[in-house]
Amino acid sequence: MVCGYLPASAGGSRVRPAILIAIILILLTLGAAGAHLQTTTTDLSRFNPGWSGTAAFYSLAGSMDAEILTPGTNEPDPADRYIIIAPKDASPSGIAEQVLQNGGSVIIADEEGDANQLLEALGSRMQIVPGNVSSLDMEFASTRTIIATVSGNHTLLDGISTLTFNRPSSITGGTPLVTTSVLSWTDTTGSGRPGAGASLGRYTLIAREEVDPGEIILIADASLFATTMQEVRQLHDNRQFLENMLDTNGTVSVDAVYGKTADAEGPAYIIHKVKSAPISTIIAILLLMVFVIVAFRKQIL
Repeated sequence: MVCGYLPASAGGSRVRPAILIAIILILLTLGAAGAHLQTTTTDLSRFNPGWSGTAAFYSLAGSMDAEILTPGTNEPDPADRYIIIAPKDASPSGIAEQVLQNGGSVIIADEEGDANQLLEALGSRMQIVPGNVSSLDMEFASTRTIIATVSGNHTLLDGISTLTFNRPSSITGGTPLVTTSVLSWTDTTGSGRPGAGASLGRYTLIAREEVDPGEIILIADASLFATTMQEVRQLHDNRQFLENMLDTNGTVSVDAVYGKTADAEGPAYIIHKVKSAPISTIIAILLLMVFVIVAFRKQIL
């Protein structure tokens, strides 16, 4: 008597390719979703590949062999140059002090004034003066996107004549390196025009100060590192300026811990927190997950 069923081996040979294809599709989907969830739209975040993020700058830094200081990395030897974007407080003062004590340079960018705590901790007399510096020397027909010119000598400014800034603040103290024209003012009304009480004059946007035996370079606009300020219409010498920062005979370290570039929101925050956690912590979490799964299967929980 002939049975009307397909042998298991034949059936299995037909099913396995379908299962394999399904698994591949699932893995590809999870990979794409994972890549998407790792990005964010947070301003200045290195995980933000959009116009307002700094992903492009960190990619440039990596391609030029700069060391990216991320959470969980071993404390490196003091670099010859240390770059920190939008520091939130004085937390990075320990790293910065070591760089300065070894005769290196610390580059700080900020427009909100939070960097003043770090500057004070390092013994600097420079300060960020928060305020929207505007100018009639502008880009995109906007007095808030202004053009400033080199006014001092420094190797960071080699090959540079003008830079474009987006709503910068200003700097007091130090030696001016880049300044606005005299047709500039602090826009306190948000109108984009000099009001009746506005004082026209030059404002310092980048300055330098010696802190023996090293130096501090202060930039009054953290968004100078944002993708939009590097790529849109090749704005003046902005990209060259960033390349000059990363191009040195010594070593360069770029902070990714203490500034706003480390920020992320939603799933991206969780993913990057896990990725930056010590391996022992990750193993402990995985073991806990296995325990919970086994406990549920055995109806212990």
